[in-house]
Amino acid sequence: MVEQARNYSFDFLRSIAMLLGLAVHAPLIFYFPEAASEFAIENIEPAENWIWHMLDFITIWRMPIFFLLSGFFSVLLINKIGLKKYTLDRFIRIGLTCLFFSAFFDILDGNFDLTLNHLWFLYYLFIFIISFSFLCLFSRFRILISKKLTIRGWMVMLLLLIVIGQLSILMDGTLSPLLFYPPDTYLDLSIGALIYYLPFYLLGALLYSNQQLFQILQSKRLVMIMGLLSVFFFSLFLYVNHLMFEMTKYDFSFTQAGSDIFKHTEFNPMVVIVNNLLKQINTITWIIFLISISTRYIKSNNNTLKWFVELSYPVYILHLAPVTIISAELYIFGLNQVSIFILSILIGFFVSVILYYVTIKFTPLNWLVNGYRKSFFKIKYLNG
Repeated sequence: MVEQARNYSFDFLRSIAMLLGLAVHAPLIFYFPEAASEFAIENIEPAENWIWHMLDFITIWRMPIFFLLSGFFSVLLINKIGLKKYTLDRFIRIGLTCLFFSAFFDILDGNFDLTLNHLWFLYYLFIFIISFSFLCLFSRFRILISKKLTIRGWMVMLLLLIVIGQLSILMDGTLSPLLFYPPDTYLDLSIGALIYYLPFYLLGALLYSNQQLFQILQSKRLVMIMGLLSVFFFSLFLYVNHLMFEMTKYDFSFTQAGSDIFKHTEFNPMVVIVNNLLKQINTITWIIFLISISTRYIKSNNNTLKWFVELSYPVYILHLAPVTIISAELYIFGLNQVSIFILSILIGFFVSVILYYVTIKFTPLNWLVNGYRKSFFKIKYLNG
């Protein structure tokens, strides 16, 4: 594996994927009424259609592209600092960070039941990282992920991605239109979800040795084509998704059932398969489009991007409680869902940034989040 220049557009994309957590959780009280009940809000109005469409759009590509970028940066860091230092760094910044903050948020309700909440993806990522680090001990694996692929080779990989995705859904024993549910606890591990997300991580690792592909991806023509294809397939997905719900006889009461309606409703199997297939096609087209447009227009680093990248991880860790509290208070105040969504994101981001600077940035907690080397607070004898 040969070290190459850092791709700053990927830093930007990873930050976007992180910060979109605010958009996902800003309307949480509407699509997950149990959250509203914690603020003594009963019989809350159901989420408006635009919220569901927004969630569909974000969740289609957000986690897959996050894992893909994580695989890319894994190889970059291994080449830069070595496998041993990389594994230790990720053990601290991913593993211990997930363990500490999930435990902290877990005990806020007075119970300690190993819940992961919104940090579930760090748990999955840590599993991938440990497995990847182990496999990198073997030269054959290192040669395999360093292999340069032709365009035809990448097309085969994308086809395999779709096949594995369909098989992973069946392995999880469900044909749910949501594909997979985030694990509630450390013990609630979905093998199907791991199999679904792992190929994205491995493709990201493979992409590091195939960065010549970026010259093709960043062409203006391809950016336009992928943008149009992405919009087309997403529109088609929304139509099929609507058709899928229309074909069921279930009386959907989002206010009462919350997300449980997806777990207990019987959908037409063929329509669900088409729905999930379109989700995967959307995932691929949107990922290619986002990589294309970002590599075309983001070619260098600057202070704004550095600050943006620095904030994305801690803000995601800290944002859930502030955003949920703010959205609940705004609902009680009488605002509509659009206003609640926008204000919850803006105020939630501002509050999360303040919390980061007060509780993490200048404290030993930053050793977990950003690493000891990048921390303001240091112990003299540890500096050598």
